[in-house]
Amino acid sequence: MKVKIIKKSIKEGDNYCIKSLFVTFTEPELYAKIVNNLKLQGCDIDQIEKFCKPNDYNGNISYAFGLNCSNFTFERVEKFGVLDANIIFSKNDKGYINAKIQIIDKKEQINGYEDPEDTANGWSTPAPEIKQPQPYGDGSEGEPNPIDTVVFPVFDPSNPNDTGLPF
Repeated sequence: MKVKIIKKSIKEGDNYCIKSLFVTFTEPELYAKIVNNLKLQGCDIDQIEKFCKPNDYNGNISYAFGLNCSNFTFERVEKFGVLDANIIFSKNDKGYINAKIQIIDKKEQINGYEDPEDTANGWSTPAPEIKQPQPYGDGSEGEPNPIDTVVFPVFDPSNPNDTGLPF
């Protein structure tokens, strides 16, 4: 199953650390197979839709869910990369649906991985020059907001008539 990685997240507790990927796919027939598989395991449609349901954005339908993975896989994949893996969907004792990558002989069953597309490195039209920030003051000191010194009158405790106030 090919999925696109949207987000990487880590959930830590007192005695656990769960590393997961939030992934998406667009094939409706694949979604139908997942729903049928989960219904055979005793899941109702409300549980399935809490786990994964169709999302429509500008006429494009996609399906997203959280995928648990090992530290090994988590460290080697990047956001917006495409992961091809054998994924197991199951219902736990508390009634929640989990998705994880199948493990055989201590190896996650990853069939392939495509790095994310290259990021932009320029514009199709000439880009303006990067503006350098204007220095504050005369530029001799690194303090952008100089603090004015205020002198307060000093109270002399040995003179009872001196309150230290100007009035």
